[in-house]
Amino acid sequence: MMSENRLQHLGKIYHLVEQFELISRTDLAKLSGFAPASITNLTKSLIDQQFILERTVQNHTTRGRPAVGLAISPFYWQLLSIIVSPNKVEISLCELNGTAIYSQNYTVSAEDYPALDEKILSFLQNFEQKRPLVDARLLAVSVSVIGRINAKKTDIVQLGNSALQCAIVNALKGQFTQPILLNEHFQLWLLTESKLGRLISHQNVLFLQHGDTLRLGVMVNGSLLHKNVDMNINHLLTPSFGSMSDEIAAYMQKTHPKAQRYQIADQLTFPALAFLIDRYLPNTLTQVEEKIAFLCQQIEQANPAALAILEHVSSHLAHLLMNLLSIFSSEKIMLNSPLLPVKGMLFEQLTQKLADYGITLSPLNLVTSLLEWDSPFIACSAIKQGIYEGNLIKDRISL
Repeated sequence: MMSENRLQHLGKIYHLVEQFELISRTDLAKLSGFAPASITNLTKSLIDQQFILERTVQNHTTRGRPAVGLAISPFYWQLLSIIVSPNKVEISLCELNGTAIYSQNYTVSAEDYPALDEKILSFLQNFEQKRPLVDARLLAVSVSVIGRINAKKTDIVQLGNSALQCAIVNALKGQFTQPILLNEHFQLWLLTESKLGRLISHQNVLFLQHGDTLRLGVMVNGSLLHKNVDMNINHLLTPSFGSMSDEIAAYMQKTHPKAQRYQIADQLTFPALAFLIDRYLPNTLTQVEEKIAFLCQQIEQANPAALAILEHVSSHLAHLLMNLLSIFSSEKIMLNSPLLPVKGMLFEQLTQKLADYGITLSPLNLVTSLLEWDSPFIACSAIKQGIYEGNLIKDRISL
């Protein structure tokens, strides 16, 4: 039986190798603090089980024997990513580093939610017909939900604004012997950006997701507050910033009589945007994502009504950020929004409105992710974290 310390050491060495394109055993010993003999033993185990590999590097500045470095092996282990969103399911077979080998998208609707687990199993069957999975090479399955899951991490309980009960982990256990990891996509986004993304060297960051709901993550001194639980800001009250705010408030009072007027989520999320787009930019589109893409096109074409909607969004976002920045001394704000196709205008307005509140924000402080929101790399970060901690190594390596 392998000790917990041994597993953690293996995970630490794997993580260090992953952080560098190529690293020597000598540098690994320095960075990890482990003795050279331990490094030799640990790296041999990882090499034998094909988690890492040796690469020969010829140093052209000196003669003699080529140097040998260590790198992540892309040749054996594979990861399966399943991203479940309100309108689609994306299944991807990925390399150990999270790079997608093969991906397939499948459409879903609210009508599929009562039997969503069966629907996903049928998608997997179709996926395997097109790209067979090799069971011995599959390390784990990561299910990432753009919505909500239960506290036990076994069921999907919300997609978009629809509540549901989908026992996805139990359904997948009938198909796979590998570990099945169920997480909320927002939490994996935080993990990926803070541990592997462009914010890896920053200690104090606000993460704001603007979509079906508003979701906030806060990193203070390098640690995420309320780990695995984002901070609920949807019911915060916001001032009226004009006629559009008043129209949305009146509309929400009709559709949700118990809701308080001018809640921030009611002014900014998909239902509000869809209402404004249909009200001021007549269209025949049925999907909210299509409506928002249409809005962005109209903004780029300087349609006055579209620019007014952008002004409405930036006013409410700036007020929200002003309040958050007065609480948290954040050096960076990472924003994910469906309006990022027009982020130049959006960020310019946010910067100016925050300046009006007395908050100076340089362009470098307001950033977006380098990854696509539904990237399988984000879903695979759950498996990577399991490797770093040693949990997904213990059944694959014997010492």
